[in-house]
Amino acid sequence: MKSFKIITLLVLSALAFSVSASPSVIEVKMMTQAPDGKALVFDPMFVKANVGDTIKFEPMQKAGHTSVSLFVPNGITPWHGKPDTEMVVKLDKEGVYLVECDVHKMMGMVAVVQVGNPTNLEEAKKVAATESAKMIMNKDRFSKLLDQVK
Repeated sequence: MKSFKIITLLVLSALAFSVSASPSVIEVKMMTQAPDGKALVFDPMFVKANVGDTIKFEPMQKAGHTSVSLFVPNGITPWHGKPDTEMVVKLDKEGVYLVECDVHKMMGMVAVVQVGNPTNLEEAKKVAATESAKMIMNKDRFSKLLDQVK
């Protein structure tokens, strides 16, 4: 009887671990107007994920919103979503990913995704600074988002 309880406990522990270790699907809304009043945002604008997770970019209004990789870790294939179309991206490598809506990038519609350790943070900051200088609104959005990377 005692060995049955131990085996049962081990099986339940293994199941609990496998459930908690399974990849997540993270939903990010592409919005013209967020509930907090901010215009032209990804919601959330900063995502912390694990290697193997999937991120799903969902357009909430018909406004030409896209999900485009501006900067990704070495070895990752960049993506370019179509306007007003859901985009699903598997996060296969750790590092910092910079995302933009190519239609609204000039107005600061950008996001930062951290997957695992930020192995390429310094390079991401350089790209973000260059791109931020081209924006006409929300020029500090990338830097504020990159400040959340740990």
